[in-house]
Formats: sequence, C-alpha cells, structure tokens
Amino acid sequence: MQKFLLLVLLCFLVSCKQVQNDKIAGDIKNTKTNKHIGIPGTRLYLVPPPQFKISSTFIGLQADSSVINIFDLVGDNFYTNARTFGRAEFENRGVKVFDYREVKVNGYPAKYALIEGENQTRSISFVFGDTTFSTMIMATYPANNTVTEKQVITCLNSIYYDKQKKIDPFETAHFSLNTTNSKFKFYQYNSNLYLYSVGGIDHEDTKSPIIVVTQMPFDGTMTTKDIADAMMAKGQQYGLTDLETKSISTDKVNGYDAYEMEIEGQMQGKDCALYLCVTARENHAIVFEGVAKDSLRRNVQAFKDLSHTIEINSR
Repeated sequence: MQKFLLLVLLCFLVSCKQVQNDKIAGDIKNTKTNKHIGIPGTRLYLVPPPQFKISSTFIGLQADSSVINIFDLVGDNFYTNARTFGRAEFENRGVKVFDYREVKVNGYPAKYALIEGENQTRSISFVFGDTTFSTMIMATYPANNTVTEKQVITCLNSIYYDKQKKIDPFETAHFSLNTTNSKFKFYQYNSNLYLYSVGGIDHEDTKSPIIVVTQMPFDGTMTTKDIADAMMAKGQQYGLTDLETKSISTDKVNGYDAYEMEIEGQMQGKDCALYLCVTARENHAIVFEGVAKDSLRRNVQAFKDLSHTIEINSR
C-alpha cells in the first residue's frame, strides 16, 4: 500500500494545565489526567481546546471553521514519513513558514511547523514517532484568529501518547461489509484506511488482489462522481496508466447513492484492473477500491459482490 505523507501536526505541553501558550514546548512530557480525552481510532490523548468536540466525520476535533485532524499510523516509520518535513521543504513549495522547530514528545522525536494555509487560513503541523509508528496532526483555523491559535498550541502541549493501547479498528467506522461469502476478509486498519485481503492475511506476493476502504465527509460540495474522479486522478499520480473504462454505473448500491467504475490499465508496467465504488449517506461518503493484477475479471466481480453488501450508519 502506498504510504501517504500527510503534512501535519502540532504540539506543546504544559503539564496538562490550560495555561495558554503561543510557543511549542521543546520537550513535551505529560501524564494522563482526567482532563485528557482519547481520540477514537488512535492512541493519542489530549486536553481539547474550548469549544472543540470530537468530530463525527473525521478522526480528530472540530469547532466551527477550525479543525484538528489526527493521523495515527501504527506500523509506519516516523523517520521515513517525516524525511521531507522541514522548513526548507515547505519554503521550496512556496509555503510561508512562521515557525519551525524540532522537539520531543514523550521522548519521541518530533517536528513542528506553523505555516500559512490556503484561503485565509493558518495551519499548525506536527509529526512524531519512531520506527514503529508515525503520528501526524494538522490544525487549520482562520488566519486572523490568534485566540484559537494559542488554544491549539496549548492543546498540543497536553499530548499524551499510549503506545500500549489497542486500537479498535471499527470504533470510528461509519460502514460495515458482510464478508461471510467473500474470499476477502478484513486485514489491517491504519488511520481511516481499512484493508481487506484474500483470507485476511498479509500476502508477500505483490500480485495478490487488495481492497482499500476509506471514509470521508460528504457535505454536498462534491458528488459521488466528483470523489471517484478525484480518486482516479490520485491513482494516476501513483502509477496508473493506459486506462480503459470498462463500465460506469450510477445506480444505487444497497439503497445508497453510488458511483461505480470498472477500469483496466497498467500499474508500473503490469496489467491491472481497478474497481471503484463511492457510496454516500447523509454526511458520510465511503470509497471502496479494489486492485487486481491477475484473474482480472474474476477479481473485479469479487470486489463488486463485496462492495454491494455495504451498510452505512449515520452516527
């Protein structure tokens, strides 16, 4: 699975007290208190800023036009993921950097950046971890809201990370699939990505078909087709070429609005087939992607059969 480097994270700790700070701490050390909340789907605990609540549409916290996204990538490598996270790399991409520091969080190396965002916003990005995990946080808020900026930094200074915590993969899931009659079984979860493989095991053979399911907010600004087109564009960035669309359907899937595509092409010079199904209910969209590199038609049908068992909850 391609590893997605997500620019993010923020953090500064003040012994978990809500004393506002405008600087990130150089050495963030905390114990968990009754003011800390666990972010569902992660091993991260923090004291949320005033007015911020756990989001029902993404992993993190939300308050009006301000958000704190959290990506806890268990099994990933901080040193690999954060290699291109630095002042020079941001500035080379034309991003204005207001502050950049390398600090520590609970003894783990960390990188912090306060940067200019898009559309009159600012972002605080922070990443920390080791060779076994990489936790990334991105806070975005209106550029002129200095109060929220200080509150977010204070929140980040309260971080406590429990490496021993067991994550329930479906704690934050808004969907379910019935795998009873499918050869594909749930295999792995990583920060809003749900992987299904043949038999639910790790296949070293790179030809083995794989399914990736992810979920995202559905606020009416994009249609299921828009999301499918965006996913296809992203696939082409990662090596999908010579694409030939075999079929497109806008029929409902299990009663939900949907957009389905079956495509054949090349991935890194090898024949492949892609099945993509985007379903939506209320404020949730579920993206189901299956990729096969052999037995193309048979695997595409198996992808389709499983995707049509989807159930979406509205919690």
